[in-house]
Amino acid sequence: MIKRILILILILAAVVGIGFWLKSISPNKVVSNANLTGDKVYFRPYTYMTGKTDAKVTLVEFGDYQCPFCAAAHPTVKTLVDKYKSNPDFNFIFREFPLSQHPNAQAAAEAAESAGVQGKYWEMHDLLYDHQNDWSGTFNPNSTFESYAQQLGLDGSKFKTDLETGAYIDNITQDELDGEALGVNATPTFYLNGHQISDYKTLDASVSAALGAK
Repeated sequence: MIKRILILILILAAVVGIGFWLKSISPNKVVSNANLTGDKVYFRPYTYMTGKTDAKVTLVEFGDYQCPFCAAAHPTVKTLVDKYKSNPDFNFIFREFPLSQHPNAQAAAEAAESAGVQGKYWEMHDLLYDHQNDWSGTFNPNSTFESYAQQLGLDGSKFKTDLETGAYIDNITQDELDGEALGVNATPTFYLNGHQISDYKTLDASVSAALGAK
């Protein structure tokens, strides 16, 4: 009997050890950014952007899909991105920064990431902001997100599974750590070529000036 117990303990220890090892080699491993600053935390392998990492002008937003201030800024940001999306010198990056006071923000960020792996990140991004009032106060926002996925022609089964399993939580957590390393504590927070922009209404003028600078 004692021998069987010892064998079970050894097997359990081995399983736990393998689990920790697999986690340690995961490509999505979340890392601390206490030693990182500036543009070093703007780019990750999973980061969604409209241009290239070596663009002359890079605008970064740390945003929360349930944040009313982010929703208010969204039309201005979208107009700006549409204006310069064909300019090779411009790049817009969105990083997930769901705030704890917004109960559905995390789920919305996961919906965006889940749509992104199917090539529809920006389309889901726009739907989440454009229809924020439709899902922000619901008990189970995933059902609404699944309807958006259907509207976008996504693989609904994969999308639902990704949400249910939290397939991209590590990416979101890493975004939050990167934001915190930069000092982000509210949304939306914008950085233009590494310099924080406090008023989104000045973004167009600031981007235009940066693009025109020699």
